[in-house]
Amino acid sequence: MKLTQAQYEAEIKRQMKVLRCTYEEAKESVDWDLAIENGDKELGALTKEQKALVRNLTKADRKPTEKRNVKRERKVDEEKKMLIEKLSSALAEYEISVKNEAEISFKVGENSYTVKLTKHRAPKA
Repeated sequence: MKLTQAQYEAEIKRQMKVLRCTYEEAKESVDWDLAIENGDKELGALTKEQKALVRNLTKADRKPTEKRNVKRERKVDEEKKMLIEKLSSALAEYEISVKNEAEISFKVGENSYTVKLTKHRAPKA
């Protein structure tokens, strides 16, 4: 948008009144507005230093080690636990060790065996 000299001066005076600033500050503001409207300046463009600062601040906000150290409580599957207990009672005559609710180990003579119980997800419909 082009302004005549009279319109330009009127806009500067209007900016001085509205923003309560000096003539130089109002002139700079009007020049910037015109440059943005004409496409000479990009609104919100960052300098290289500003981009580097934003990048550094973003990295400082989060630490990768914090994400890895999240401790989650392990849920016990009651159904698997019940099945392992039934298996262990059926194998009571052998040397048995239950690792958790999903795995049981036992020894028959010189041979060792491990049964791991896996619960499969229901197929998608």
